[in-house]
Amino acid sequence: MAASKTPVMQQHAEAKSAHPDAVLFFRLGDFYEMFGDDAVLCAEVLDLTLTSRNKGKPDEIPMAGVPHHAAHGYIGRLLAAGHKVAICEQMADPKTTKGIVPRAVVRVITPGTTTHDDHLTLRENNWLAALEVDTEHVGVAFFDLSTGELSLGRVSSVAGALGELARVRPREVLVGMGNTLANSAEVNTAVRLAVAGALVSLDPPLDAAELARLLPEAPARPVHPRIATLAAARAVRFARACNPSAEVTPLRTTHWEPSDTLLIDPTAQAHLELVTASSGDARLTLLGTIDMTCSAGGSRLLRRRLLSPLTDVSQIRRRLDMVEVFVIHSALRDGLRRELAKVTDIERLSVRATFGEATPRELGKLRDGLLAAKAAVALLGELEDPALKETLETHGPIDTLDDLTHELARALVERPPAQPKEGAVFQTGYDAELSELQSLCQSGAQHMVELETRLRSNVDIPTLKVRFTRVFGWYIEVGRPHVRRVPETWQRKQTVASGERYTLPELEELAEKIETAEERHRLRERELLNALLDRVKAHGQRLSSLATLLSRWDCAAALAEVAHRHDYVRPDINASQVLDIEDGRHPVVERWAASGRFVPNDVKLEVDAQRLWIITGPNMAGKSTLLRQTALITILGQMGSYVPARRASIGVVDRVLSRVGASDNLARGESTFMVEMRETAEILAYATQRSLVILDEIGRGTSTFDGLAIAWAVAEHLARVVRSRTLFATHYHEMTALGADSHIANYSVSARELAGDIVFLHRLVSGPASQSHGVAVAKLAGLPQTVLARAHELLADFERHDGKLPAPHPPRAQPAVPCQLSLFQPANLSSAEKRVIEILQALDIDELSPREALTLVADLKHRLLP
Repeated sequence: MAASKTPVMQQHAEAKSAHPDAVLFFRLGDFYEMFGDDAVLCAEVLDLTLTSRNKGKPDEIPMAGVPHHAAHGYIGRLLAAGHKVAICEQMADPKTTKGIVPRAVVRVITPGTTTHDDHLTLRENNWLAALEVDTEHVGVAFFDLSTGELSLGRVSSVAGALGELARVRPREVLVGMGNTLANSAEVNTAVRLAVAGALVSLDPPLDAAELARLLPEAPARPVHPRIATLAAARAVRFARACNPSAEVTPLRTTHWEPSDTLLIDPTAQAHLELVTASSGDARLTLLGTIDMTCSAGGSRLLRRRLLSPLTDVSQIRRRLDMVEVFVIHSALRDGLRRELAKVTDIERLSVRATFGEATPRELGKLRDGLLAAKAAVALLGELEDPALKETLETHGPIDTLDDLTHELARALVERPPAQPKEGAVFQTGYDAELSELQSLCQSGAQHMVELETRLRSNVDIPTLKVRFTRVFGWYIEVGRPHVRRVPETWQRKQTVASGERYTLPELEELAEKIETAEERHRLRERELLNALLDRVKAHGQRLSSLATLLSRWDCAAALAEVAHRHDYVRPDINASQVLDIEDGRHPVVERWAASGRFVPNDVKLEVDAQRLWIITGPNMAGKSTLLRQTALITILGQMGSYVPARRASIGVVDRVLSRVGASDNLARGESTFMVEMRETAEILAYATQRSLVILDEIGRGTSTFDGLAIAWAVAEHLARVVRSRTLFATHYHEMTALGADSHIANYSVSARELAGDIVFLHRLVSGPASQSHGVAVAKLAGLPQTVLARAHELLADFERHDGKLPAPHPPRAQPAVPCQLSLFQPANLSSAEKRVIEILQALDIDELSPREALTLVADLKHRLLP
């Protein structure tokens, strides 16, 4: 098209060809413009008006635009929709540029590499993941560019890598191209299914030279397997490519092994509602219940610990030691939390400064956060006990960046503006040149008045005036009667009817200062701001170390606050294979139940004794709650938290595997039963003797005998082959026969029926349940009286006939001559008449609605008069 041959559109074409997979935001004046397919896409996703360039001409091209000052809001919406955005900026001031303004792509923003607050969730990491696959292992790396954290490790299979992705939930995943593109494409597809909503793309191979350049410290750190290092380098390379003008370097690197953490597969995460609730209400998750952190960094750390509990007993105990300090020393905890509440997001603010993106207001927040951090460190520094200092990691000097804090405090006004043009950024006196320019900007007219007064006095012309016009600028005007008094050194500028206009070097110098003061002020302010950003950037590593320590304190103090408020206890974490919980409680259900209404229960599972419990009892009695609370207490304990119980001894668990609840997976064409069987198969494949398994209602999605057979076989396999600690809730009372095995025990959740109503006691007792109370639960749920009466009738029939189905009602025949019913009880009643009497006796007339009464009469008539 002809339009593409213009210089501006040629620039656009070159930028777009370099970034074909990104939406190009092309700067034109005060707008970012999108052209062609990008414009059509943005009009649809961002609800923009679609216009065109060269409208009505053969070279017409679609066009849409957004104001540059509001661009980040639009960019965030594109990222959320899974798109990348390339920012093409004007590289020179159009006012001072002759000809075409040079333009270049300065950054590519993707879901996994964004650092702007508008695109981030405050209390969650924003992970970019990278996978490196070979024939034996998979390297996995997670890089949060917004905080500078890099985590890398190695797993033994693609399935293990997918599990890590599902746990971390990155926003973007890079799949390394292996020996064949087909293999990478297969992994790509699997990743898309495992991490729904993430942007997934294939990434070109790395060579040794790139690896050395990207991670120069890698050869000196053999603890990182090469394949994990390759994945990490891939993530760093991608982040650098997206930020060509910034120095992208990980500020904190950690290595992990699958055996270091308690593995919680995606199914268990969902069933246990650790960080997301089925209702969508974040308050109903375990994280929402225990997150009482005061800072964003502390909240992110708490989330990471919850999803990756430890398996090393000594490390868990060290975390618990820190929590215990804050539990015991409540005044210290309260004081620290007050200071931590003032600590801003130092990690992300320092990274934004590194990229040159931090605004004056954000630098002010960094200053305030550092001042609060210094107060927090000083508070803990008052402790004298060496053991406490060791536990809280205050035994050595703590770098609070006093030099940087002092510089920021000396430079910035108390409340800096969001942008320099919105107000003063620097304190008066911080920079002499800036102060002079600011004075000129604020009182330039006053300087002219002073000059005018001085000139009048010097030449004795009382009518002399200093004036300004857009055409002639500043000048001195003297009336015709006084022209003879004008000094010869003044230069005549213009003759007018009323007199003469003059200029002189002093006036021109002052005029130039005033006219350029605002621009020079802006440039000087930008110079000082860039210098301040460079100062912050130089201390990125120190800022990251301080933020890490503050987050650990915040996390421990928050868990201590939860323990104090809700009566949690310190668990005994050990290397045994015993899980012993006394008066355990469900942390989420307890919080939302009426005060004092939650009933605690004991659980004791031992690999060498009773390792599998068969739990029976009616629906709504609390079986699922018991299963979930046992898993949650284990997870809390191994993440380093106190737990909701009277006492808890936890022999470390390597996996928590769960099959609780029922759901379809329509996207994969799987029924409820298929989902149930697939999840059960995964449990049997991955469970070990060290695992904790919770199963609820296995086999209920198929016929009774098939379901019972499957449930029985699964229980036997877990108890006798896997030997894992297992809680197995079921309605198949036949399974209680497994209790004859010394490693399997029967327990039930108690309930009582009183006058047809059920009362749930929620207390776990030894032995199987005597009955399921299903009809009573149905009544509680509000089933119609007629249906309940029929259910009672059928239940009695089943019990009389040993579970065989009764004969169905005969089909409706032609009406027969009705018999006259006797007013007195006949000596011999038919079976239909007896059933009618039983139904009437079981009715609660006060609970019967008019519609139900009419339905009942019709049913009884049908029974007696077919």
